[in-house]
Amino acid sequence: MTKDLHHTNIRFWGGLKTIGGTVVSVEYKNSRVIFDFGLTYDPATNIFDGQIKRRSRGMVRDNLRLNLIPPIDGLYAAESLGSYQRDLIPAEEYGQETAVIISHLHLDHIGAMGLIAPSIPVYVTKESHELYQALEVIGEGVPGIRDYQFCDYGVSFSIGEIKITPIQVDHDILGACAYHIQTPDGVILYTGDLRMHGKHPEQIDHFINEVNRLGLDAMIMEGTTLGSVEEMREAIMGNPIIPEGMTTEGNIPEKMSDRLKETKGLGIFNVYHRNLDRLTGIIKAAQDSSRKAVFEPETAYLLDKLTNEHDFLVYKSIETIFEEQAGTLPEWKLNLFNKHDTIRAEMINNSPGEYYLQNTYENVLELFDINVSEGIYIHSNGVPLGDFDPAYENLKKILTKLKVDYVYIGAGGHAIPSHLKYIVDRINPKILIPLHSFNPERLKPKSGMQMLVDYGVDYVLKDHQITAN
Repeated sequence: MTKDLHHTNIRFWGGLKTIGGTVVSVEYKNSRVIFDFGLTYDPATNIFDGQIKRRSRGMVRDNLRLNLIPPIDGLYAAESLGSYQRDLIPAEEYGQETAVIISHLHLDHIGAMGLIAPSIPVYVTKESHELYQALEVIGEGVPGIRDYQFCDYGVSFSIGEIKITPIQVDHDILGACAYHIQTPDGVILYTGDLRMHGKHPEQIDHFINEVNRLGLDAMIMEGTTLGSVEEMREAIMGNPIIPEGMTTEGNIPEKMSDRLKETKGLGIFNVYHRNLDRLTGIIKAAQDSSRKAVFEPETAYLLDKLTNEHDFLVYKSIETIFEEQAGTLPEWKLNLFNKHDTIRAEMINNSPGEYYLQNTYENVLELFDINVSEGIYIHSNGVPLGDFDPAYENLKKILTKLKVDYVYIGAGGHAIPSHLKYIVDRINPKILIPLHSFNPERLKPKSGMQMLVDYGVDYVLKDHQITAN
């Protein structure tokens, strides 16, 4: 396929029929913007299984060879490409001005952004930047070393003649946004990930109103929750109502508190700590059930840096205590312990019914030192995410040995099908491009055209219409 050098070219490099790994490029004349640069999440087939050692000097080449990142000209530094320079143009030799724009900091949208050439700016929202700085401190930055630029909600900026306006959306992570993209040929909306059952539904209403105010031609829309026809059996109808009985971000604290009140022993929770609304909700659940929330140091650091919450304790494991005695604690952890009250296993064991303790999967053996009798383990979107992950059965085996009751109380970060359709109907784009889904064909526009796109095709935006070149 050849590009139309006089008009806007759109190309899809990843994420069409997968959950995550979305990479979309928009080019106009000598400028190019790439939206998101993550990795597809599939722990059952993950090549980097924790045993294969990553090569710090070969990360770009290795990821290209494994088809984990797209072979895009002008995106990777010459030094990192090595022999791939025969196949790809290095960033240093590429003629177009390029920028990468990140919608939010989930790994399926940012996992490979550290591999992009340092000369290419990578933009995140200011809130995302604050979160990423904290994640780097606790060792959760992405592979690769680079700087990041940040943008503001509602404040437009340009890469050449491509005008980009970030619009805040509600997702289960700080800093999430959609992007309104305008070129002289027309307007595209890239939604990123979003939901209507979060703590901030007003953000979605504002997002819809803002998109309608700015106008658009084509909408690139996530569809994570879309099931197959066999699963759903009928057409999807748009409806903003939260279904009766559905767990939402707002009612999770009450659901947790109710279970904790019924539990005599220790409350244990496993959470994905990039969801700050969930963390503050856990503190509320602990307060409402007359318990004290206890967080592992990494999560406590995020709470300390990014929220105003102080009503929690920080857990000190045996390994952490040895580190402290040896004087090898990292500075961030030492400062955290000096600022917040801490607690050890033996202190919890004196009265386990008074606590609600975080325990991530990687630290699950810590529970062998804790009195978990008559306790409950509340899984709240922490890793492993579900039975599609081989680690899930392993977790269940360990909990069975501990004789701890397991319950799931969580809420996803993606809009349910009726909410996806409601958003699409209210915006009513002329062209709808669904992706980030196993069944993107299920999401259809109100009156416009559904376009199911393919890899390896240049789509041309011209006179406010999109066609395959």
